[in-house]
Amino acid sequence: MAFYEEQNRFSQGNSSETVYHTGNGFYNPYVEPLWKKEKRLIRGAGNGIGLASIGYVALALFSGIIYYVIIDLLFPLANIHGEFYVTETVEWIFNLVTYIFTLLVPFGIYALCVKIPLKVALPFRKTKADLTAGGFFISLGVGVAASYATELLASALGAFGIGITMPEMETPETFPALIFYVLSLTVAPAFIEEIIFRGIVMQSLRRFGDVFALAASSLIFGIFHLNLIQMPYAFILGLCIGYFVMRTGSLWVGVIIHFVNNSIATVFEFLYPTMTEESWYFANLAYNLICIILSVIALALVLAKYKDMFRFEQSRTVFTPGRKAVIFLTSPAMIVALIIAFFMTLPYVYII
Repeated sequence: MAFYEEQNRFSQGNSSETVYHTGNGFYNPYVEPLWKKEKRLIRGAGNGIGLASIGYVALALFSGIIYYVIIDLLFPLANIHGEFYVTETVEWIFNLVTYIFTLLVPFGIYALCVKIPLKVALPFRKTKADLTAGGFFISLGVGVAASYATELLASALGAFGIGITMPEMETPETFPALIFYVLSLTVAPAFIEEIIFRGIVMQSLRRFGDVFALAASSLIFGIFHLNLIQMPYAFILGLCIGYFVMRTGSLWVGVIIHFVNNSIATVFEFLYPTMTEESWYFANLAYNLICIILSVIALALVLAKYKDMFRFEQSRTVFTPGRKAVIFLTSPAMIVALIIAFFMTLPYVYII
């Protein structure tokens, strides 16, 4: 990256005197030092992603108003004394379109503002079959670990009399609506969330180092699920997906992992009403065991072929990943976004 290859040299014709900054050494006051420029750019990225996150929440909150306006325009007969009555199919088509719109618009604007090239932000390229398969099977085991992390969090909070839940969606009864319902749970998140979080967000942060970009994008991915049940799961799985996207250089890996993971969860959701509590428990136990076995085998095969599998390229940045995280998360717009996320999570927290 050109930014990190800049040399802190004097501009021709400027004074050759330097000043000392504690922790960063001597620098020329006429040329912006690397540590200062890096801090400014990280804070700018934090503000940009924070504003995009605020925009996402705002659009999601106003989507209800937009819904009634559109329904009133397209289906005037559906408005009966101020109450709107439309089919399940229309509702789920609107939900799907709204979900795509509320994520793509604010983060798309962020991508335009930082001027990240399209092929960099969205690296949909061919990848090695063995790495793709390895990443997929490893992610199954990581998903199991993430689910247990959620259970541990729920148990820890439960010990203090705090319960957590997540948004519930009523399963449609008509077949056309059911199709859009399934698309909203599987295909749409696999593409849209990968484009946003492993694409635009993570790729735009990689100039500050891969470790930081991976952790920061996964954290934002987890937080903006806006409930404590999905947060730890999304964060941990996001780390796995993000790493294999980095390693393969392709978003297709993330899309595949995300799609299959959500599809399996959807299948279990449909099976739940048809099973007893005991059979449900053993079905989950068997699935988790199979995932762990496949994950261990895949991990062993990948490590045998790629000796440097889990090594990151050394960052040429000034700050440590921890310091970069502090600068990023304390950016003014990011602070506001995190406060909003906190309050939007509260409805899914209750006293036992």
